[in-house]
Order: sequence, then C-alpha cells, then structure tokens
Amino acid sequence: MTRRDEDTAVPALSAGQRLRIRRSRETLVDGGLLALPPGHAGVPPLIEQSWRRCIGEAVPTAPDRIGYADPGDDHTALRRAAAPVLERLVDSFADVPVAMVLSDATGRIVRRHVGVRRQRTLMDRASAVEGSDFSERSVGTNGIGTVLVERRPVLVRGPEHYNALLENLTCAGTPLVEPGTGRTVGSLSLACAVRDVHPLMAVMAADIGRQIEARLLDEAGEHRRRLVRAYLALERATTGALVVDADTVLADRHALAHAGPDLHTLLWDLLRDGGPDRPRRMRVPMPDGPHDAVVAPVEGTGGTAFSIRLAPRRAAPAVAAPATVRGAALHHDPEVDHRLREAVSHRETVAVTGPGGSGKLRTARRVLSRLGHDGAVVVEPHREPEWWETARAALAAGRGLVLRRVHLSPGPRPALLRDLAATGVPFVLTADADPTDDTTPALLGQVATTVRLPALAAGREHLPALVETLLAELPPPASGSRLSGAALDRLRAWHWPGDLAELRAVVTAAARRADGGTADEADLPDRLRTAGRELGLLEAAERDAVVDALRAAGGNRTRAARTLGIGRNTLYRKLREFGVS
Repeated sequence: MTRRDEDTAVPALSAGQRLRIRRSRETLVDGGLLALPPGHAGVPPLIEQSWRRCIGEAVPTAPDRIGYADPGDDHTALRRAAAPVLERLVDSFADVPVAMVLSDATGRIVRRHVGVRRQRTLMDRASAVEGSDFSERSVGTNGIGTVLVERRPVLVRGPEHYNALLENLTCAGTPLVEPGTGRTVGSLSLACAVRDVHPLMAVMAADIGRQIEARLLDEAGEHRRRLVRAYLALERATTGALVVDADTVLADRHALAHAGPDLHTLLWDLLRDGGPDRPRRMRVPMPDGPHDAVVAPVEGTGGTAFSIRLAPRRAAPAVAAPATVRGAALHHDPEVDHRLREAVSHRETVAVTGPGGSGKLRTARRVLSRLGHDGAVVVEPHREPEWWETARAALAAGRGLVLRRVHLSPGPRPALLRDLAATGVPFVLTADADPTDDTTPALLGQVATTVRLPALAAGREHLPALVETLLAELPPPASGSRLSGAALDRLRAWHWPGDLAELRAVVTAAARRADGGTADEADLPDRLRTAGRELGLLEAAERDAVVDALRAAGGNRTRAARTLGIGRNTLYRKLREFGVS
C-alpha cells in the first residue's frame, strides 16, 4: 500500500480503536510532546504530526468558542468557481448524511451544504458553520486546517480530531490549488458522522476538488481577459492608466513614472474594501504621493478589479528651501518632516517627543546631522549626575548634543537649558509623550520648539517608504533585500506595539534572511503572519490588559489567566488572536 493509499483509505473505526486513539491523544496533550516517542501514537503519521504541532502551539482541546467572521459575499474567485460544482451536487447529496464544506486559504468556512437534518445538527454542534475559523491553530487537527498545513488530502476519523467537539465526525479533505500559480486557495471537505463513513468518501472529496480547480482555471483565464480588455479600453492620457485586482497591476508607461515596489499594496488596500460600484472621482495613493483619479469597477468582475485613470496633478507652489534643510527627509511622515525642517531652517532648539520606540533619538540625530553635527554626544540627565559638565564640554567642542529622556526624574532645570542654548551650538531634547504629564511640556516650551512623532500604527500609509529607508541603512548584502507585496501587506496589518523599534527589528531580521533577495511572509515573525486585521479600540485595550497581566505574572500563563479572571484556554485563544508570543 502506498503512502497516498494509506492516507486516503476510509476504514471505519471500532469502539476499541476509538478508545485507544482518544487515550493516545490525551496522553500527548496532558503529558507533553515527550510523553510518547514519535511514531508510537497509534495513528497515521499525518495525524500524529498535526497533534504535535497543536500541542507545541498550545491549541486548546476544548476552546471556549471558535473564531468567527462574516464570510461575506460570493465575489471571490474561489466561491465563484465552486458555486456551480457544489450546486450540481446538491440533489445528489439531498438524502445523504454528508456535509460539503468549502473553506478559504485561512481555514475559514465560506460555504456549507448539508441536506440531512441530523447531520446538520451534528455540524452545528461542532460549530462547523459558515464563518467559523477551522484552521489548525484554531481547532486543531481537522479535515480543513490540517489539509491546508499539509497541502495534501487528509482523512480525519473521530477521535483523531484534536478538538473533542469534532470526535463524532469523520472528515475527508483535499486542498484546492490555483492552477498555474500552485497557490493553495482553500479546501473542500466532506464530513459525516463516524457511523456513516463511506469507503469512497476520500475519493469523492478529491474528485469534487479537481472539478473546482478546473473551474478556477476557467475563471482565471476569463478574469485576466477582462483585465486586459479593461486596460486596452482605458482612454490613454499622459497622466497614466492602471488596472488592479487582488494579485495584479497593469500600468502604462505614464503610470509607471509614479510606481514603486509598494504600488499594488497601496492601491489594493484602498480598493479592496473601498472600491466604487460605479465610475467615481477619488483620491488614490501612489508611491510618489496621492493623485486624483477616476476609478471604475471592471465589468464582469463583481467588484474584484478596478480601472484607474490618473488625473493631471495640481501644481504645488514652489517654495525655496534654505540650504540648511536640503537633503534626505528628517522623518518619514511628511507633516512631521515639514515641522522639523521649519525649525531647522530657523536654527531653533528642537524637542522631539512621542511614544516609546517611535524613533526620537534617531530623529534627533538626523536634525543635528542636518545642521552639520554628525558626532553628537548623547546624555541622559536622569542617569548621569555629572551630565551638565558633559553637555557643556560637548557644546564647547562644537560636537552637538542630544539630551535624552528629559521627562524622567531628576531632569534638567530650565535655567541650565537656557545656558546651553546661549552657547549657539545646536542641541536637541527628547522626551516620551505622556498626556498625564504637564511638567515636561512646560519645561520644553521654555527653551525649544516641540515636534511630536506619531505612533507608527497611526501612519501605516508611510510604511513602504520607511521600510525602504531602513533597508538602505543596513550593511550589504542585507541592504539589497526587498520585501514582497505580501510581506508589506502583513506589515501594514500589524498594530506595532513596539513602534519604530519593533519595525526596525522585523525589517532587519527579514532582510538578513533574504540575503540581498526578496523577503516574503515566511521571513516575518509568527505574530505578523497570523495577524488578520487592525484592532479596534476595545480589542486594543483587551490586548494591552493581556500583555500587562503576562508581564506582571513573569510570563506564567496560569497566573495571568487568574489575574484576568478568565480560563487558561481563553487566554491561549486571546494570545493567538492578538499575536502575542
């Protein structure tokens, strides 16, 4: 028997076999990965490997609830391709206690058909409903999530499921692979009660999957033809024309003049959820700045592709900048950069404030470098009792000075700062922004022009340009690395609790892995790869509470859960949901 035959055979399990499998699973879950030697769990290798992955990632065997998100409309390529295939089978499955389940590439169920009431009840009790997250990280070993991890057909019988809620089901799943690209776009699974298992169940699932893949190929061809027709039909103007969908950008040579590596990310972030349903004039982001454009949905694509005709750019009034402020930007945010340049052009003392990790010291050094002081001395008054002598000596030598973290006590007195300013040699102050602190702003206001740096999460539109800057600062070969569009998408989706310092660490690690090539999603930390969306205010507050509880408990999850007043399984789910490691 071949390995494929071994994985797709569908023998029913006896009561004794189910009991032994359940005990093996519980032994591993309760005793840890070393409780059983590899290969001794008494289940197929794919199932044991999946169990061990779930244990390693602390997936709960009985989660309080399963993640849910509205599966949305039927406009995705996968659902359009699957719809006619599944509809043809509805009558055939009308009296059969088997559910047909379609998932997307993340493991979320996007379509379910089940004709027999008792099977529908069984699926509902297992939360196997449209919108539920059946990824392996969510519910453990199952005929959807494990299929997507292994990228091959998988049969999961009764207690081979990691989640106790699924023990009464047998599921045969197969991955759905986009022809031409080899990308896994979802899965198709057949699910029935353990007692209703059929020897041809896995074969049927594979056959339905191949039918859907054939439809995907037809859909992809027709979709691309529509994109090309829309591109050719655009009225050509010297300002540029583009067509964009989730995977593609078509652009003429005029539009390419405004392009960059983040072109697709910028446009699709806007149009994915905010694309118009009819031609409309709107402001679109481009790598060289926002443009006015006429945006229209591409006919026949159901709002999954858009044409863009750029409008002539309004000429901005020319402003002659003083020689002292020419050169590279002082900050990636244009508004902040403008305020810094204004202060530098008038040779004002600058105070840089902002949240921790937002790049205050980096910005302070850039300001001094712009003024001709590259070797500035950095002094922290709260740590150095002799800071005054060090600061005065640095200015006397004409080296420039950064007074760092002046919000901490004991801080410098205003009279001493005025004495430093009187030397005429530039210096910059930095302080963390605290809305409850009135003393620091009052101190800074007496001697400096304060420029506040925004949190990184508040300016995600600047991320691609900032990434390019961070890459350019690395030594070769890492400096030659680039981030793929998919990796940039992940960066834009993350909420950056560690601000610029966290971004720099992520970009540096990814660039070193790429070694001068292109860094993809796989080169990013787990917390970024599993992040799905920006947190709302309540969710952000909840995440902060979880992080604070873990810190207070020294990383002990049991104590943290007790402090928060929630179960340990709930805490594990929150850690995965918020990307906390």
